[in-house]
Amino acid sequence: MRTLTLGPESLALADRPTGTDYPLLPYGLSLDQAVAVYAHEVKAGDLLLVAFPDESGIRRAEHVPTPYRADPHALRDCPCEGCEECDDVDDWTLADHSRVADAGWRFVCLAPSEHGEDGEPCAIELRNQPVAVIPADVVAAAELAAKPSERRYRVMWSVDFEASSPQGAAQLAYEQLKTYATDAWPPELEITDEGGHLTVIDLYTTEQTEGDR
Repeated sequence: MRTLTLGPESLALADRPTGTDYPLLPYGLSLDQAVAVYAHEVKAGDLLLVAFPDESGIRRAEHVPTPYRADPHALRDCPCEGCEECDDVDDWTLADHSRVADAGWRFVCLAPSEHGEDGEPCAIELRNQPVAVIPADVVAAAELAAKPSERRYRVMWSVDFEASSPQGAAQLAYEQLKTYATDAWPPELEITDEGGHLTVIDLYTTEQTEGDR
């Protein structure tokens, strides 16, 4: 458990729950990289992890099951085409947010409803509610580091053709290559990496053998 400080408050950041409903944080990120901010201070691209609602003066960490990249905006600018949270706000203000003078400045939408994969509604929070996020630049750096590095590979295939000239053999090879895009038997490819390590891949059987040149 960590303790985050936000103004005069100390916020207990409990360990993230485990289980299928709480997958690991992406890109190898961890709660050690989390910081506390008020909801209205969340920046675009921040990874929102936890909310600290006020419950009888005790703020308990409520972990977001699937953390999401924030896209904060004012209620009046919400691009949502309709969700449970926005419908509740509309019911409260009779679909005219200006009717309730403090609706606009008391709340902020941290992400529109399409942020989740399970049809989750807009993330509407009180502007001054503490939340825990991993800053956008930290997330971006971790995402970049998690990408597999690109290397240069030489891909070759070989087939014997009977022809009267090199040009004729090349034409036969070209015609066969074109058939691979339809229903012909896929070729066996020799992949050599920068270190000279050879991998032979049969695209039809997905089998591969390895060796060194």
